[in-house]
Amino acid sequence: MDNEIFRKLLQKHAGGQALSPGEEAALRQAYDHLLEEEIAAAAEGPSPAPEEQPGADIRERIDQHIAARRTKRFRFYYMRRAAAALVVGFILSAGIYWFLWDRKVSNDRLAQQEEVLPGGNKARLTLADGSVISLGDAQNGLIATESGVRIEKDANGNIRYHTGEKQESILPAVNTITTPNGGQYRVTLPDGSVAMLNAASSLSYPVRFSEKERRVKMTGEVYFEIEKMRLPGGKGNVPFFVETAGQEVQVLGTHFNVNAYRDETAIRTTLVEGSVKIKSKDGQSTLLKPGQQAVLAEQLHVQQADIQQQLAWVNGDFVFGGETLESILHQVERWYDIEAECPAHIGKLRFNGMVSRSQPLSAIVKMIQSTRKATVTIKKRRLIVTD
Repeated sequence: MDNEIFRKLLQKHAGGQALSPGEEAALRQAYDHLLEEEIAAAAEGPSPAPEEQPGADIRERIDQHIAARRTKRFRFYYMRRAAAALVVGFILSAGIYWFLWDRKVSNDRLAQQEEVLPGGNKARLTLADGSVISLGDAQNGLIATESGVRIEKDANGNIRYHTGEKQESILPAVNTITTPNGGQYRVTLPDGSVAMLNAASSLSYPVRFSEKERRVKMTGEVYFEIEKMRLPGGKGNVPFFVETAGQEVQVLGTHFNVNAYRDETAIRTTLVEGSVKIKSKDGQSTLLKPGQQAVLAEQLHVQQADIQQQLAWVNGDFVFGGETLESILHQVERWYDIEAECPAHIGKLRFNGMVSRSQPLSAIVKMIQSTRKATVTIKKRRLIVTD
């Protein structure tokens, strides 16, 4: 197949556009040809280093992805273009591990182990009076009323707040939504802003925001899409503040992600759209532009962000760009609700690639095993990595 035609078909497929039966067949054939070339090159040349070993069964991935493409409800506006570029880059770049959507695990030992399924939409909503609602179990429709605000679960399983007439309150009711390991959840806040919580995260907010400012508190990782609100009299916008244990983010209307897990080495705030001001608890501050990331460890500094990697979880994927196995295992523990054990020297190995978060744990296990630098065993809900 002509390289230009192959590139266009691949971008069309990765961008979510439907392929005709003829185009699907052509793309599968191109994958087969690419795989044959990789296998032949591997057979003729010297044994590659672990970081240079090609993946296996590329066709498996395209077959399954075409046959059962997932519906992604929370896709920000340019993710399709980014995903297309990412897939093309993975195919054409040497030294990349392919973390595939597998229908089976070929390794006999893995096949004998108990499968661990991925997480899903699970969370608890704690009301102002301390009562707790399991959102996964709650029926669609009205689930509670607080300070005259209706809290509803919509047909997609998301939580929405509907404010009626304004009611003054000295102590406005505060709600907290909490996701467990193996859970994620989407909530539309009283001002129309949207928050998506990753696993092992929490978000606390009033059921009615003040006219002067909007303020929430979070732990873990949350992606925000903030609605603009005008101040009384129309002079400027109502600021929105996101508090974590180590910093405060001030925004007016923007899309951004905050990763503030306690087991990570730094708090990372990634800006997709708009502008935000970061202020650490010890007084350091900075302004972010779209595409930048603030990293707060001992010092606060700004760097260019890998948007695809930092926001892949929102779109239902893991994307690893030179991450250590230790960091990858933290993500795996939270999403699959497991415990991972890994020697420090193996934890320093770095990986590139991507895998769908809808896949079972065996997809991650196979990825680690493909390096030939580690052996992985699953015992109940424990993932054990050894030499």
